[in-house]
Amino acid sequence: MASIVAPVLFIQCLLSILLTTTLAAPINITRETFRTCRPGNWFGNPADCCPPKVIKGPIVDFCPQYDATKPLRVRKALQCLSGHELKTYTRKLEKGYALMRALPDSDPRSLKRQNEIHCAYGTGSFIQDGSTNLTIDVHINWHFLPWHRMFVYFHEKILQKLLGDPEFSLHFWNFDNSVTATPRHGSRGCYKAGHFVPPMYNDPSKATFEANRSFMTFEPNRPVDIALDLSQLNPLLGPPIFPNNTVEEQTRMNREIMHRSMITLANTTSFFGKAYRVGDARILIPSAGSGTIELWPHNTLHAYIGGWMMQPTTAPIDPLFYPFHANMERLWSVWRKLGYGNDDPTDPDWLDATFLFWDENAVMRRVKVRDFVDLNALGYTFEEVNDASWIFFDNSTSPGAP
Repeated sequence: MASIVAPVLFIQCLLSILLTTTLAAPINITRETFRTCRPGNWFGNPADCCPPKVIKGPIVDFCPQYDATKPLRVRKALQCLSGHELKTYTRKLEKGYALMRALPDSDPRSLKRQNEIHCAYGTGSFIQDGSTNLTIDVHINWHFLPWHRMFVYFHEKILQKLLGDPEFSLHFWNFDNSVTATPRHGSRGCYKAGHFVPPMYNDPSKATFEANRSFMTFEPNRPVDIALDLSQLNPLLGPPIFPNNTVEEQTRMNREIMHRSMITLANTTSFFGKAYRVGDARILIPSAGSGTIELWPHNTLHAYIGGWMMQPTTAPIDPLFYPFHANMERLWSVWRKLGYGNDDPTDPDWLDATFLFWDENAVMRRVKVRDFVDLNALGYTFEEVNDASWIFFDNSTSPGAP
């Protein structure tokens, strides 16, 4: 009997290895993915947000086409805009969102349809090719950072197209900077604290405004809380209760959590999150798959803002989503420069993961992660800010500038 069992076990083991090898591949979104889209869910809450199942026209491969003879566009920190620059930017931003909100729902560039795409990608509505039950999610795994960089990139391109201004940049909300510092001699950049909701997104008369937010976001002198522990949160029971900390207490806690997420805990695997390939089941519990940067400050700040931003089914309805995520991708760039072996994943299943997005001309683009790891190739960079406020954080010191 033993002589029979051993070969059988060997064959079973070999088949298991072959099956795993066959299934392991990059996530790949195709026409078929859209065609087979079905209602998904988020924490058990139904989400019916599939985009049109038939993609009209060709799917065009995306290739960065930045003109290296031109200077890079600079996404700036919102808190340091002032004077004529602030007025000009605010006017353009408001005009861009007014035009975007005026687009018909049938236009894939409309705010509603952009939200729809995020919802479908974030609720398991898309099914992995060749599967009947394995779904796709771009959260709680290593696709979180590159996918959202793509999403914000095309959102910015749509604003540029609507404004007729290819040089328009979607500036970022520098929420991680809780300290105003004096720049060193010769330094350029923004060194003001940015941990308040940008006023241009809180004017009820403007197209950048969204009323469906937590009351905390409308208190002009209240720093955001990106440090609350959400590990026990059940979103279906409502938003968490944030403590009413003093400015000094909140500043210290925010700096500490940024230091932990970006430095103390953040090797490549823990920073990006768990690998997610064809054949992998969707990860539902944030602590089981999210990278440190997705847990804090990302998830916490979404919960703090509340309202539409509380869940992936509706978050991009709020224009504040986009400067928020512009800063998230800036933090990815900062992490890479910190050293300590901070390198992007080199696994082909990450680099060759492929997603579909409508561009500024309503043309469907096929985009790979490897196309979005080099900011220079995309034609923009970020203004220097006071990242030292959390890089050199020491819990034994006061919340002043390091």
